[in-house]
Amino acid sequence: MSLLPVRVRGPRGAPAPGRAVRPFDLPARAATHVSLGAVTAVLLVELLVPGGWGELAWVPLVAGLLLGLPHGAVDHLAPAHLLGWGLPRLGVFALLYGALAAIAYALFQWAPGPALLVFVALSAWHFGTGETAFADLRAARPVSQRTAIAVVLGGVVLLVPLVRGTAEAAAVVSAVVPGSDGVLPPWVPVLVLSLALPAAALLGLTLALSGRRLEALEVLVLLALVVVVPPFAAFGAYFGAWHSVRHLARVIAEDPANTADLTAGRLGAPVRRFAVQAALPTAVVLVVLGVLWSAADGWLGFVATDLPLLAALTLPHALVVTWLDRQATRPR
Repeated sequence: MSLLPVRVRGPRGAPAPGRAVRPFDLPARAATHVSLGAVTAVLLVELLVPGGWGELAWVPLVAGLLLGLPHGAVDHLAPAHLLGWGLPRLGVFALLYGALAAIAYALFQWAPGPALLVFVALSAWHFGTGETAFADLRAARPVSQRTAIAVVLGGVVLLVPLVRGTAEAAAVVSAVVPGSDGVLPPWVPVLVLSLALPAAALLGLTLALSGRRLEALEVLVLLALVVVVPPFAAFGAYFGAWHSVRHLARVIAEDPANTADLTAGRLGAPVRRFAVQAALPTAVVLVVLGVLWSAADGWLGFVATDLPLLAALTLPHALVVTWLDRQATRPR
């Protein structure tokens, strides 16, 4: 597996025993710097610029959603990278991927209310486990099921913005679920905020005391993001500049074609290789979104059409990422 160390180096590239260089090290560092830098920049705009994001709060949301599109575009190549599958098997895998997405889309049309609840729960779990898996791999630990931490992190980055943006979310929910006003019962935001925010603060403190200072800092940065920045802007920044970037680091490191470049400290060629691989699937999604936008009756109509499609793609993507987590082996 390409995340395993392939050679040994000492400080500044000098050979030294016991210091393994893994293909994941370079993209992990880059993803960490990009995500922390981007989210900090979004926070600073809100804190230091008069009026904060204000009427421009849609910019981080739209930018984040667009930037996040490619991160799942090469899911179909995962078995080739990890198991050496050829085109026939990959074709079957892609068909199954599409079939699962189609089933999820059909269920969304048949029962939009329950399907929306499942989509939110699945997304929160996907985001939370993505955070714990990335942290484990970055620290050269085996990926482990840290359920409590995943639940806390998933709740912070998705549920907190949703309940803080109840008014904005209500219009979306009512468009997706016919006959619903989209308004959450008053106790739901109170419950989410009273559980998620203290739990995240406690998690940050616990990680800091256990010596995992970088993870603790990241928890506190995400906590500040969802509390300070306008809700949907906060989610856009997280999705596009944090979650997607960190998943991209994993995808790049998993590709055996990138191993030599990454262990030699070259990131440009692997990023370009990913861009080529992701170009066609991303373009297809953009074309579909464009068609939906042109056919929709206003932005609510677009959301009502687009959200089930997004949910349908999220299900197989989350399953692929779960499979990747299970394939992660103990570093040697």
